[in-house]
Amino acid sequence: MAYEIPTPKYLRVLNTLRKRIEDGDYAPGAALPSENQLCNEFGVSRPTVLKALGILKQDGWIESQQGKGSFVRGRSAAGRTSPEYARDAVELDETGDTEILHVGPVLATPRIAAELKIPEGTPVYERRRRTVTEIGPVDLISTFVPVDIAVGTDITKPDPIPGGLLDLIARQKGLRADYATERMSARRVSADEADALAVSADEPAMSVVITVHQASGDPIMTSVLVMPGSRHEIEDTYAVS
Repeated sequence: MAYEIPTPKYLRVLNTLRKRIEDGDYAPGAALPSENQLCNEFGVSRPTVLKALGILKQDGWIESQQGKGSFVRGRSAAGRTSPEYARDAVELDETGDTEILHVGPVLATPRIAAELKIPEGTPVYERRRRTVTEIGPVDLISTFVPVDIAVGTDITKPDPIPGGLLDLIARQKGLRADYATERMSARRVSADEADALAVSADEPAMSVVITVHQASGDPIMTSVLVMPGSRHEIEDTYAVS
């Protein structure tokens, strides 16, 4: 006589939530339904839901925040790690082949304000630097950090930061970067960018706007990377690791 063994209830919850994350129904940074909502949806007890969520957290699919709930991590949903130029923009050790051009408060432009989810004109801290090699400047990176994150850290100081800004923010503010969104477009350099990159005023450039988020979706900082060259605009999401 053959016996049919039912699928454990927690596995049904686990597999369903994981598939929703893989399919993009729950995007990076999105909050999962509350424990009570999941109990009602699947008709299971709270311990069953907690077991499923615990496995998802252990496997790196989600992250729990005290008092806020569970959030989708970028790594599992995006399925890849950051490209090299993105790591240079957001994780670059400033004590290397870099030259600091400006450190101080500026007013957020419409684009930066939208990325950081703040009102236009809100003060933010900017760190603008360029990478210099034996052939001259090769890129220009402007990083914008909300004041509440920057204040009390070395971000506000003009000295080069060893190890990169994300490592500094994690150590001094306890904020962990989880995933980043990227928007890339082709345009002409501005007059200031032409001077910094030592190129002609009509030089085409590839502009990449990279915003780093916590698992909750809250932005930590936005970097604008400008390099000679051009490319059609694209948008991407990847893990910060």
